[in-house]
Amino acid sequence: MDALGILIVIALIHCLLFFFDIFFKSCSHFPYLYFLENTGLEIRLFRLTWFTTAFNRKIIKWGMSRSRFWTAWFNAGVIITIVLLPIVIIILLKMTFSMWRAGSSSDDNSGVILEPMLPGVNVPFSEIGYYAITLAICTIVHELGHALAAAREDVQLFGIGLFIFFTIPIAYVDMNSEQTAALPLKNQLRIMCAGVWHNIILATVAAAVLVFSAWLWAPLYSLDSGVYVKTILPNSPMLGPTGLLERDVIYKLNNCPVRNSEDWYDCMLHAVQHSSPGYCVKQSFIQDYDESVPAKQKTNGVVNCCTTDSETSGSLCFEYIEGPQAAPLHLPPHSCLPARAMINQSQNFCQTSHECLSHDTHCLKPSLDNVTKIVQIKRKVNKDVLYIGHPADIYRTVDVSDWVPKYSFLHPRLPESLALFCKYITAFSGGLAFVNVAPCFFLDGQYIISILVLYLLNSIPHNKNIREATILTVTSIATLLLIINVMYLLINKLL
Repeated sequence: MDALGILIVIALIHCLLFFFDIFFKSCSHFPYLYFLENTGLEIRLFRLTWFTTAFNRKIIKWGMSRSRFWTAWFNAGVIITIVLLPIVIIILLKMTFSMWRAGSSSDDNSGVILEPMLPGVNVPFSEIGYYAITLAICTIVHELGHALAAAREDVQLFGIGLFIFFTIPIAYVDMNSEQTAALPLKNQLRIMCAGVWHNIILATVAAAVLVFSAWLWAPLYSLDSGVYVKTILPNSPMLGPTGLLERDVIYKLNNCPVRNSEDWYDCMLHAVQHSSPGYCVKQSFIQDYDESVPAKQKTNGVVNCCTTDSETSGSLCFEYIEGPQAAPLHLPPHSCLPARAMINQSQNFCQTSHECLSHDTHCLKPSLDNVTKIVQIKRKVNKDVLYIGHPADIYRTVDVSDWVPKYSFLHPRLPESLALFCKYITAFSGGLAFVNVAPCFFLDGQYIISILVLYLLNSIPHNKNIREATILTVTSIATLLLIINVMYLLINKLL
């Protein structure tokens, strides 16, 4: 299903839920109203809200236990958040100036640090599940930080909820704002900085798991030892009795070593951009297996020296490449040889005959057009796969993984999923921390900057107007900068 189909299905589900919600409410179905009241569900068009008080007692218990630990924990959060605040402001200014210098050009992204992640644009729709789940986890952890800090400061907690707008889940916490405002400024800072602090910790943990994933999976998987064939598409030219198999481990393409998926791509690109390599072949083999007929040159420059029957059986026309130190030639300039047998017994790759070490060997290159290549795929268990065609067809139809299982019952899906999950957690949690610490309206930074200004200007008498003006100015400028940058990035991504 394509991206548009997925969006249509999600929209239909929302419309059906909204329709049945109106239908049951209009019919005054008491069981349905009782169900909504007891579950905390609220259904609107393209919006679902869930609110509960079931976790209040547990959160209060966590917040009140281990008093010294939580005090040190949230104090550390205040310090880190305050240090991060000017850094975020500087980054916003830098991004704005970079955008101003770039002007209308969308090619200059050197100043881009914050980047929106949009499904179907720079996030594949195949990963929409990771997108939604990680966003929900990051917002829940953020709000849990506020809830724990509020419980620690003895602020009344009304409940927590989850808000889903179309496909975007957002968690929230409802607590007594009057009690929060009555707290000392440093206690208020602990509550307001807790969400950002928890996002920073979550992003750090996810990044650490990602960095040390090779070590964590070492007993079960190996890295940089080749690529593992996960799937082969039904239309792949690699299928067949002598083709690739799923679970094969590939370690070389022609003379190009393959240690990971990046090498796999680079070796494929090298095969596309360069002509097929030559092969050092013994003269005796050529004399025994040569089935050449008078050579004919085709319109595309390819020399044909094989009969139709020979080509059907897997023979190719090879051209003798003479080097400056080559042995005297006792062979015709073109030979029709069985490709697989010749390549299997060849000693090494070559470009000229003097690269062949033995005096009775010659460098032979296949006579092919600029598009068709010979690709020799070496795998660890089965014999080599020989492919004659365009290398891009291999890359397009064969899906490989860096994770090579050490046991046959394992599959690379598990470490790949964990790595992708950690990448999303790191990106989303770090992004939420960055955005929320910005002193903008409706974000945590608005309340953090307000508390900081009140604390710094508290010693100045009759400073209420100065404080309010300072808070409003800083918040307005930061909000304007954030909106400009986000809109600029969205326009560049969507257009």
